Formats: sequence, structure tokens, C-alpha cells
Amino acid sequence: MVQFSIVTINRNNLAGLIKTYASIAAQTYQHFRWIVMDGASTDGCVEWLGNVQDPRAEITSERDKGLYDAMNKGLASAVTTPGYTLFLNSGDTFHDADVLKQVAHAIQAAGCVPRYVYGDYCLEDATGKLTPVAGKAISHLHLGMPTSHQAMYFENQRLSTVRFRDEYKLSADYCMIIEFVSGMDLGEEILRLPITLCNFDSTGISQTRRFDALKEDRIIRQRFLKHSALRAGALYFMHFVHTHTKIWRAPSSS
Repeated sequence: MVQFSIVTINRNNLAGLIKTYASIAAQTYQHFRWIVMDGASTDGCVEWLGNVQDPRAEITSERDKGLYDAMNKGLASAVTTPGYTLFLNSGDTFHDADVLKQVAHAIQAAGCVPRYVYGDYCLEDATGKLTPVAGKAISHLHLGMPTSHQAMYFENQRLSTVRFRDEYKLSADYCMIIEFVSGMDLGEEILRLPITLCNFDSTGISQTRRFDALKEDRIIRQRFLKHSALRAGALYFMHFVHTHTKIWRAPSSS
């Protein structure tokens, strides 16, 4: 039996938190812990969490130093039990009620124990519109995230050896994934699923933060992928142009 630890980071997002929990509670596969790290919310989240009557819920509400500090706290709790960890933050949801069941069955059917499991996802905008996004081959990790972190499952024993480097305010998840898969047998220990696993709430992503994240990605590639300054700069320029193009085209496609 595959056990999951679902880590949810929240701060002052009561509507998103309720939405995420409803999606978790609706899963047909129920072998999981729900680890909530709330950043001392003041909008009613703490009171709502206090009324959650779910033996799988492990709730902490305290001040933190930001998103990745909270994710590290959730990670530290998640890896205390065997299985796999998923980071599903407030506002994010499973794509359907059978996601955990499908992931568990795929893990059990694998030839060897996968350390990293991932799939496709949907971007969800403020209107609820879902835009499908396919996961990328892990061999293209140097180009960026293979999928959203809400569509990634990390084997806990290996996860215990890494952390989110919170000196990166926007791209610590990209850095963590690079470190997590470093040295793995990409053919045996990584399992890519051709299914949509989650709906990623994209309403909090600003254009400024997108460009700031690209700058961090460039630094991470030089430090952890050992890219030259020239190669890292070229990838930064490519992503910069691509992001500008998406922003420019967005109004005409809406």
C-alpha cells in the first residue's frame, strides 16, 4: 500500500484552503496524511482549521519566513513516514477524485521503486478556466521545471536529503528538483505519468514575479547544473523573450 503525505501551505487564503481540502477529502484513495502549514493567518483560516474533524489532518499555524520556509517545515514533517510527498498549496486541487488512486497504482506497477513521479497539469485562472499543460521530459530539466510542483510526488527517504533553498524567493522549487534528481537513474527511478494530476491556481502569479524568477533560474543553472555564464545567459534570454511573447499574445487569445 502506498502512503502519501500531502503538504498544504497557506496564509490568508481561506477560500483557497477550503477548496483544496474539499479536493483532498474527495479522493477515492484515502491512505494519506494532510499536513497543513499555516502562516499565522488572520482571515479566519485558523478558526476554520480548528473545526476540521479529520484524523488525517496535522495542522500547524505559526509565523514563518516565507513560502519556502513553510514548505521546508512541511517537508520535515512529511518525511517522518514512508511513502511519497505532494505539495498541494491552498487554492490548488487534484484534477479529479481518482488522482491518488491512479498514482498509487502506477507506483505499485512500476518495475522498481520510483523516487520521483510526475505528470501533466492544468493552469486555472480567476474565472475557473483550465488550460492543459503537458509535462516535459526530465532530460530537459536544464530548460526549466518538468511540470508544476503540484504534479510531482517525491519519495520520502530521498526527499529527506534535500530542502528548499530559501535564498531563492521564487525558484527554490526548481533548485530542489535539480538536487533531488541528481545522480538518479533517469530511466529506472523516475516515473512520468501521461495523465493530468492537478489544477494549479495561477491567480497569484504576477508578470514582475515571472521575470524575477527567470533571473533566479539563471543563477541556479550556473550553480547547480554547472552551466557557463554564456549558456545560462542564453537560456535566460530565450525564456525572457518567450515570456514577453506570451504576455503580448494573451489579450488577443482571451
